[in-house]
Amino acid sequence: MRFSPLVLALLLGLPAAARAHSGSRGPGGEGGGADRIHKVEKLAEGAWVITGQGGNMALFVTERSAVLVDDQFERIAPALLEAIRGVTDRPLRYVINTHHHADHTGGNATLEKHVHAIVAHANTRRRLLTQQAKLDPQRRGGLPTITFGEEDGMERARMTLHLEGTEVQLHHYASGHTDGDVMVGLPAQKVLHLGDLFFHGRTPVIDVESGGSIGGMIANVEKVLSQVPDDVRLVAGHGPVGTRKDLARFRDFLRACEAHVKANPGQRGAELARTFDRAAFPDYTDYAPFLTWEGFFETAAGRPRK
Repeated sequence: MRFSPLVLALLLGLPAAARAHSGSRGPGGEGGGADRIHKVEKLAEGAWVITGQGGNMALFVTERSAVLVDDQFERIAPALLEAIRGVTDRPLRYVINTHHHADHTGGNATLEKHVHAIVAHANTRRRLLTQQAKLDPQRRGGLPTITFGEEDGMERARMTLHLEGTEVQLHHYASGHTDGDVMVGLPAQKVLHLGDLFFHGRTPVIDVESGGSIGGMIANVEKVLSQVPDDVRLVAGHGPVGTRKDLARFRDFLRACEAHVKANPGQRGAELARTFDRAAFPDYTDYAPFLTWEGFFETAAGRPRK
């Protein structure tokens, strides 16, 4: 099996070619002024997770610049910038979108004024373009300006940002949550943001209408599990930061759900939810009111949520 540079670095735990500097302000590099909305947690040297309202974000800081993975919503983008300033005074150089959903890309329109480029899979830009075509012109903006990958979401793709000796690696293995999922890794620090390919302790959203499937989710997770070390830090799209063991638990949950759907062909989400053995997974809850067990099983069966 031929491993990618990201995988090799994660497996071997290679030291950073150039140590990332935090430029930290305050205890633990946490921004005090934005704590009302955002919480900042240091994961490794040069790597933080930022949580707030929407999908989890990651901040990677190198010697002279910073990279943000996802940006939640436009209405809280000023608070997000404040949280970033609480960690570092390095200029924000790139925003990377893990996929097109609004709780991960809503801040693009504000942040595009502060960065050199927004980076994403080509399908993320394509779907954002479709969404923005329905908006008033003054509400449009924040489209990715650098893309990689093919319209066929099953085609693998990768990109590497080389920033002052630090590698930030982007990987698309196959359609899973959507057809434009991107995992973003800081391999020297063994930190990997999985976007919504990983819901930690919650039923996952599967965007069937955007090329997602439970089988694709499982395939992506299994690929990651086969290649990362036990001490990797995994940023979930939703839920707390996890370990390889937590991701394996998520894989087992998805497999059980997929097996339940296949054992009961044609059943609707409500019936599938009623008969699923939730006692085997007490650590997993639904995402109500946004996503109920019934809605989750509709998508697990390959049907869009109503």
